[in-house]
Amino acid sequence: MDAEWDDKVRARAYAIWEREGRPEGGAERHWAQAAEELKAEERGRMEAPGDVKLSAYEAASTAAETHEAAGDGPRPKGKDAGAGHAATKRG
Repeated sequence: MDAEWDDKVRARAYAIWEREGRPEGGAERHWAQAAEELKAEERGRMEAPGDVKLSAYEAASTAAETHEAAGDGPRPKGKDAGAGHAATKRG
């Protein structure tokens, strides 16, 4: 592979090593893990160029933020679920 790729893998492997608390040994494992992570990231970029893919968590967060920004706030749960909608109550 080329020097630029090796530099990326080296930097990622170093970050993995630091994240794990700088253990003795494991350099080959860190290198392999770093290379796999970078390959996966590149595959993800190649599969959907220009598209923004959100995880289920990110999509839910975005939806909740949209409701809060619109003044809806978080949705109530349980027995009070319909209590905030007086226009729908008839009595």
